[in-house]
Amino acid sequence: MTVRVGMVGCGGIAKWHTSHLEKMDDVRIVATCDIIPERAKEMAKLYGATPYDSHLPMYEKENLDAVFVCIPPGSHTDTETAAVEKGINIFVEKPMCLSMAKAKEVAKAIEKAGVVSAVGFQDRYLDIIDSLRTFIEDKQIGLFTGAWVGGMPTVPWWRVKAESGGQIVEQTIHLYDLARLLFGEVETVYAAAGKGIMTGIENYDVEDYSSVVLTFDNGTIGNIITGDYLKDAVPRNGIEIYCEDARIEYELRTAVRYHSRYLVREEKRIIDQGLRSDRTFIDAVKAKDPTMVRSPYRDAMRSLAVTLAANESLETGKPIKVCYK
Repeated sequence: MTVRVGMVGCGGIAKWHTSHLEKMDDVRIVATCDIIPERAKEMAKLYGATPYDSHLPMYEKENLDAVFVCIPPGSHTDTETAAVEKGINIFVEKPMCLSMAKAKEVAKAIEKAGVVSAVGFQDRYLDIIDSLRTFIEDKQIGLFTGAWVGGMPTVPWWRVKAESGGQIVEQTIHLYDLARLLFGEVETVYAAAGKGIMTGIENYDVEDYSSVVLTFDNGTIGNIITGDYLKDAVPRNGIEIYCEDARIEYELRTAVRYHSRYLVREEKRIIDQGLRSDRTFIDAVKAKDPTMVRSPYRDAMRSLAVTLAANESLETGKPIKVCYK
């Protein structure tokens, strides 16, 4: 079976996915779509695909097995629901949208249609995360810290909170999802943030930095910090975990280091987690088996809920109980 794929959105993250798909002999990119027609045409030319400037005509005219939805989080309308209603399997880049109401609508449509869904939480496909989960599975974790602190992305929509959700939702959500994978479900979040470092930037209204305390159902407590104001400083992206017998450093998509009193051991990433994520989705589509996917839409909603709760805490100044329903 050759899986016929359509791309909704043809920007940077879409090109990252197509760089994986083009390596697969059983995948054909047959259609591209972008509100900037030139981008859709440019990608279509590479793969002998048909370009569109709207997803609905693409869904109507093309015989698609799957679509990759790679658009800004604030731009999701019927992008997903119109696809799944036609039986098209969907891979959605994170964050899937900016409201739980929209996410629930999409999740219900997916389940009604019985299609395969995936969300782009690529850390779940890392070999070093597989071994880290095995290492901590019988350990009680008291504390962890996480950081996604670097520079500001240059895409214009990112700096507008109504379009991106801010850095917690748009970027650091990767760490929140990983924390859920490692430590279980989050019960409450309490967040604080600041501005004033990033000045003179047009249409910029996101926080410059934030800190969120998370309490988990199992008693684990974590703190995840976020910042977009670094210039010449070296970024810090990853998680540090404290066990009774080890301190563990996860450097984002690079390595895991295990520190104990008498030993330091490092495991470096070998597997291309992006390729593995996309390959798993394609295999699940071919097998018609949603359970093969490590981050299906319904589960990814729970990570979105944590980040939206953090934003609510920023707005209210109060601890927020995370609501997954």
